[in-house]
Amino acid sequence: MEPNPPIPMRLNISGTVAPGATLAAVLLIGHPMESGYRTLDSGQRVPKNVIETIRVQLNGQLLLEAETGIGVSAHPYLAFSVPLPVVIPASGLQLTAQWLDDKGQRGEIVRELK
Repeated sequence: MEPNPPIPMRLNISGTVAPGATLAAVLLIGHPMESGYRTLDSGQRVPKNVIETIRVQLNGQLLLEAETGIGVSAHPYLAFSVPLPVVIPASGLQLTAQWLDDKGQRGEIVRELK
């Protein structure tokens, strides 16, 4: 069995990194999100394949967790705020987004905030 090709992800962040600031983030995941109800012209049903969990962490602290399912369209798009701490470490901050689907496939993207 061939491994699945990686699913593309984008994490765009806008705003100025400053103590106590709030940034705007947009996460895009290139996942097919098949509900399991769609059928091909041949009558064959397309197997279910959906993202079940999306997590976003800022320096290891949970910022956002979403349990998703068949109600989410293909290529999920999430827009959310990122509140920065009052004290920013000299090494900067790390924003991490992860997802896991019902087939065990997972993805992760990391952005350094400085």
